[in-house]
Amino acid sequence: MRASVSLPLVLAASLWSLQPLPTRASEVCSSTKSTVEETGCVIAALKAMDQRLEQALEAVALEARAVPSEVFQTLWRDNLTGFYKTSADPVDQAAAFRNERRKVCAYAKSVAFQGTGYGIFTTRCELALTQTLLDQLKP
Repeated sequence: MRASVSLPLVLAASLWSLQPLPTRASEVCSSTKSTVEETGCVIAALKAMDQRLEQALEAVALEARAVPSEVFQTLWRDNLTGFYKTSADPVDQAAAFRNERRKVCAYAKSVAFQGTGYGIFTTRCELALTQTLLDQLKP
């Protein structure tokens, strides 16, 4: 971390970006819009939420690095890299989450086997899963 940036300032900026979005994915964009408008809306909402997720993961990583115990650092890193096969790097964590999130939501749509709207359904599913993770990352 750069010496000119204090941890509390970085955390405060990161937490400010975690302003609550609507709690349900169905509340993010109106389904009364045209399919094209709704699709664009949910995609934009997901991109914004993904940015918030990366910021929240960075805040967690900064907090973890600030813990004075080397034992915690090792357990945290080993849990992420060993059990979850990801990284302690927030950018890599976000990418791994997005990859798994897409798989889960595509599977959910396949199991439901109902109607059309694959893209809107899966994007709303991704919004809901991401919001769930953001809720867990709140201090």
